[in-house]
Amino acid sequence: MDRSVLLLAVGCVVALGVAVLVARALLQVVGVNGDSMTPTYWEGDQLLVLRRGFRRRLRVGAVVVCLPPPGIRIKAGDIDAATQLMVKRVAALPAGQIYVLGDAPRHSLDSRAFGALPPELVRGVVIRRLRAALGSSRGGHDVAPRGQVG
Repeated sequence: MDRSVLLLAVGCVVALGVAVLVARALLQVVGVNGDSMTPTYWEGDQLLVLRRGFRRRLRVGAVVVCLPPPGIRIKAGDIDAATQLMVKRVAALPAGQIYVLGDAPRHSLDSRAFGALPPELVRGVVIRRLRAALGSSRGGHDVAPRGQVG
């Protein structure tokens, strides 16, 4: 094998490795649990979340992944949910706070119950649905707007 071909192959492997590491640092795949974001997102949908550099995308109408405020625990029946992450829509951004709401108010634990969130509880902004829930005919192509989320 020619030395230049070998160097090119090694360079491609290294570049691919760096690209994977950068993507893992910037992006996360999050699964939806619960009905709080129906009809936008359904239980079982998988969402691509921008974890770094998302602050400029943080505006009213954006869908975010966030933690609940201290003292609030997300339940699945009578036990704590598998994760304490939530998928919610930004409703307002007053004075450095973030009001988040579920698209299905009757099924959502959100700012109507616990008030505004401090911005440090936001973990990322949803940039698209990667895969709709199994058995669903919905596509995965909405823009902007494997962990578990409620």
